[in-house]
Amino acid sequence: MTGGTNTGTTRLRCFDCGYEYGYLGSKPHPGRCPSCDSRCVSPAGELVVVDVKKWQNATGLSKIWVHTIDERDRRFRFEIAAAGSEGKVVAVIVGETAFDPAIDPSLRHLPPVVSEVVAHLGVSDLEPRRTSPA
Repeated sequence: MTGGTNTGTTRLRCFDCGYEYGYLGSKPHPGRCPSCDSRCVSPAGELVVVDVKKWQNATGLSKIWVHTIDERDRRFRFEIAAAGSEGKVVAVIVGETAFDPAIDPSLRHLPPVVSEVVAHLGVSDLEPRRTSPA
């Protein structure tokens, strides 16, 4: 996922229709797909973590939910399944719409602020290549 406030071109993607496009500007992008008008696009500007939940069973398997909001007040939730320090992104929810990273490889890479939170919780080995085709 690409976001951030900058003066260069930001590459964006609509998770609903798959449209890829660029945004040139110094403010966060509008947060809507120019092709289908969906709000299920890459984060606009910086993400802020608003809540983190972690569940762990007795065998060490765990699930982490990182709730964030972007500069256009859109909610993003990142779900990570983990065993010890190894984890995998299993879902990305934009608003109320869930997307499967196994189907959309662009969702396998966590934004830096989310990666930091997950690493702080002990999951430092998020390897997208494990879920990529050989």
